[in-house]
Amino acid sequence: MADHAEKVLGDRPKDQVLLSYLGTTKQIGTNPYGEYGLVSWPTIRPKGVRDKAYVVLSRSGKPMHFRAIAEAINSLQWTKKPAHHQTVHNELIKANNRFVLVGRGLYALREWGYTPGTVSQVMAEVIKKSGHSLTRQEVVQKVLEHRFVKENTILLNLQNRSIFSKDAEGKYFLA
Repeated sequence: MADHAEKVLGDRPKDQVLLSYLGTTKQIGTNPYGEYGLVSWPTIRPKGVRDKAYVVLSRSGKPMHFRAIAEAINSLQWTKKPAHHQTVHNELIKANNRFVLVGRGLYALREWGYTPGTVSQVMAEVIKKSGHSLTRQEVVQKVLEHRFVKENTILLNLQNRSIFSKDAEGKYFLA
């Protein structure tokens, strides 16, 4: 920003001057993380719990439990009204175009590459994308890249013969 101001003004202003300029307009605001932007952007002035959860998750960079998301929202003190963990959980469930359930209460952003669905649906997708049958350990390893579940959950789902079959070598393929 200082570089752009230098081009326009012919002189490099001090940071205090730039902040003063930003403070004169009502269309530019800041969020609790100190980021500047248009007040119409949901990352600067979130309208509801869903937008706040999005900002918290995107800043964390990793999946979070819905209770931890609620605590992070409350610690930022966007408003005086606290965000209850049940409300956060409901908003995460309703906004399935943005958030994906990746474990027990753990949510991630869809833009990070996570896909929605049950563990068995993720397993079927993993086998389909591989293009060939996979060993039990290969299935477990690849599913754990997409979901935060216990290994036994994956192994239990492999027993579902209506979805998965095993060849003579003990490798799994879609039924």
